[in-house]
Amino acid sequence: MRFARFVRLTLSALTLSASLSAPAIADDHRVYFSFSSENRLPVCTAASVKSAVSGAIARARKDYYGGRTILSLDEISEVGYGQNGVSPVARRYCRGKAGLSDGSFQSVQYMVEEHAGFVGVGWNVEACLSPLDTWRVYGVGCSTVRPH
Repeated sequence: MRFARFVRLTLSALTLSASLSAPAIADDHRVYFSFSSENRLPVCTAASVKSAVSGAIARARKDYYGGRTILSLDEISEVGYGQNGVSPVARRYCRGKAGLSDGSFQSVQYMVEEHAGFVGVGWNVEACLSPLDTWRVYGVGCSTVRPH
């Protein structure tokens, strides 16, 4: 019984190790976890990134953005990519135009950051609707999610 449990745990650890050290592929859903110079983050226009941006805005306090949610993201462009500077963590900076649930369009700035997922595995997104960040949670003009 103890041997079978040991074998299961060993196989699980080997499977996890193999999936984390897999070579870079153009798959939007793979685990991005690397300390090499390979491309470590999904692109700004990836479906998973756009979904994460919409989710980040939707999770904000209802009174913060006036209950608005993102219905569409257009005119997306990468405005910066940084790695191995002051911090070894890779960051991709993006901006676009968000179509909101009230029918308006607002500028959205967002940053995709590696090792920011659950327990440091994967990536995470921080997003800011520039003109609606009245409490300046992301600094003046969303400065914390823009390249420095």
